[in-house]
Amino acid sequence: MASFTLRPSDRSQFDTLLGDLTSKFPAAHVEAAHNDTWNSYRVDVSCDAPWEGDLIAFIEGEHAGCPRT
Repeated sequence: MASFTLRPSDRSQFDTLLGDLTSKFPAAHVEAAHNDTWNSYRVDVSCDAPWEGDLIAFIEGEHAGCPRT
């Protein structure tokens, strides 16, 4: 299982990340929260096998600059 909490830096990156995850990984569990007033953005995503390797590669390739835990 792959599980990440991503912290996009702004609303644009948040929207792009959320859209990419939901369209490319429909089996993933995605939860997202944002507060535009405080510029606070969070995307939690988890994915089971066999898609976990693809999810990790996607995040490292497409969204490598997005802080994650």
